[in-house]
Amino acid sequence: MSHQIWHAFYFDRTAASAPPCRSEVIEADNEEAAANVARAHLGACMRVSLEAAPWTQRKQTIIHAGDGGHRASTLH
Repeated sequence: MSHQIWHAFYFDRTAASAPPCRSEVIEADNEEAAANVARAHLGACMRVSLEAAPWTQRKQTIIHAGDGGHRASTLH
């Protein structure tokens, strides 16, 4: 199985209008594995937006600090 590329954008606030404070590229087998990596790298940030690579089906997942689950939405 090949790795997929995910872009993680970390935010130090929960507001959607704030710019990300850092970002990283995550290579993972699937969305769940990428979300686990992003959650582990959250650190002091309040949330992370995990997005699939632009050449794949655009999907965005929002993970909040202290949130066991995650919320997914499709980008248009």
